[in-house]
Amino acid sequence: MGATIRITAFIEEERARKFTALTSQIGVSGTALLNRALPAELNYLAEVPANSESGAALGRFIDEFDDDKYRRLNITLDRTHAERMDQLCREKRVSRDSFLGAFLAFLVYGEQGVCEAPLKKISEMLVNPRHEYEEKRRSGPEAVPQDNPYRFLHHDEEEVNGMLQFAPKFRRAWREEEEAKKDRTPENK
Repeated sequence: MGATIRITAFIEEERARKFTALTSQIGVSGTALLNRALPAELNYLAEVPANSESGAALGRFIDEFDDDKYRRLNITLDRTHAERMDQLCREKRVSRDSFLGAFLAFLVYGEQGVCEAPLKKISEMLVNPRHEYEEKRRSGPEAVPQDNPYRFLHHDEEEVNGMLQFAPKFRRAWREEEEAKKDRTPENK
């Protein structure tokens, strides 16, 4: 990472709180996450049309008129990302805080019809990585019954005999191992 700069954004309090809580659950710093994800998000911002002058004025009026509680969010970003963000926000006639607030809203709440809340999804996957796959396994078009996800670690006598019958090299090594175990037992010393 190159030179960094610390910026302060004022984000709607509930959104900032949820963002902080989810990044904590995931085990990453919000700053690190934003620094990593911001370049891709800026590419999306670069593609949207700029606000008209009256649209920008309305945005400023809404920001000032809005009586929601805001929370100060300090973020340390790579200087090039921060500068590009500031440049794009000027070009698109949106405030940096509004842009960051919208990005955090996407991360925290998702986008209806597009995706679930990404940070919530990551948090759930980290708590129980198997959950989503279990749901798909049970409800997919070709459901796969599997009561024990560690079945491949368990071998009953029938499986052992079958493996030994069809793998002569393995069978020989298995017998040698079993004989060596017998020789190491206390009663054989």
